[in-house]
Amino acid sequence: MSEQLFRFRCSACGDVLSASMDMIGAEIKCANCATRLEVPAPAKARTAPIGEDDDATGGRRIDDTIADETPVTFGNKGPLEEDELDLTPMVDVTFLLLIFFMVTASFALQKTLETPAPRDDSASSSSRTMEELLDDPDYVVVRIDSYNTFFVTCAAWGDEREAPSRQELLIQIQEARDSNPAAPPGTLLVNAHVNAMHDKVVAALDAGNTVGMNQVKLLTTEEE
Repeated sequence: MSEQLFRFRCSACGDVLSASMDMIGAEIKCANCATRLEVPAPAKARTAPIGEDDDATGGRRIDDTIADETPVTFGNKGPLEEDELDLTPMVDVTFLLLIFFMVTASFALQKTLETPAPRDDSASSSSRTMEELLDDPDYVVVRIDSYNTFFVTCAAWGDEREAPSRQELLIQIQEARDSNPAAPPGTLLVNAHVNAMHDKVVAALDAGNTVGMNQVKLLTTEEE
């Protein structure tokens, strides 16, 4: 009957040692580190009889499984769990931006003009020409041509002055009102061309209200 061998590792240096089945429990010395150790019982070991299948070195082929060798594991191979996206910080940032824009935004105040009650007198019912209105010291005339350009005139000036912007329009109307400190003009007449833009007309009416004119009137014409 052939002798059966199995392999195991030295507990001190890890060198591979071999022993026969009848040596289990006996004390041997490691050939590598000279440590004396007890031959363990083979755990799940396959044995091969001596004399069968010589290896390439001329020795005997022994079992490839090493006794008491702990199997190596590489962690959990289960499916990875996906983290849920937390939208709370995004909502907070959105509200902060909304509050920021609400605080910093400039709101334009809607201006209103009071409509005076009609007067039932002969002076108001009689028609007057534009030349008469231009010579009236109580009038400041703002003309808006078909190209939406402002022109301001009053009786004290005689000639029209161009106002290229709304801010310049306010300045020109104020200067026309200050041209007669004793009796400043109190009526603003906006003479707008029929092709003038609506916002330009509204800007002229608002300018008269801002300056403090007592009355603001609107006249449309097809003449330049």
